[in-house]
Amino acid sequence: MKKENKIKTTLETKRGFTLVELMIVITIIGILAGIVLVSTQGGVEKSKRASAITTMASVLPELATCQDDGFSVNAYNTASTICNDASHTVKWPDVNTKTGYTVTAAAATNAQILTYTFTAAKTGQTTITCSYATNDCN
Repeated sequence: MKKENKIKTTLETKRGFTLVELMIVITIIGILAGIVLVSTQGGVEKSKRASAITTMASVLPELATCQDDGFSVNAYNTASTICNDASHTVKWPDVNTKTGYTVTAAAATNAQILTYTFTAAKTGQTTITCSYATNDCN
């Protein structure tokens, strides 16, 4: 009878995890977190590009209105309006803050196309052309 009590108390006292077991669990969690981060990086860049396209495409109707009314387009500056006329109060969108892309805008040789060049610091250079003649961005 004493022997049973001795075995029972030994089993009851061994509770918890050893340091090696905890280190193995932490290592496995770290490896899984690394895999998740690497796999989501491509998606993050794609969503930033899509957001930049959507933001710049939102000004296409205003660009068409400026052209139809015979007004010139102001240079890209988030503090300024798109047209040089007081009746057009739509401002250039702040793509830089939302997506991390640096935006420059220049009129192409064809007066119906504005070209926006987006440069992402991490992925190099990506050019997105927004045309208000066709009302799309690509």
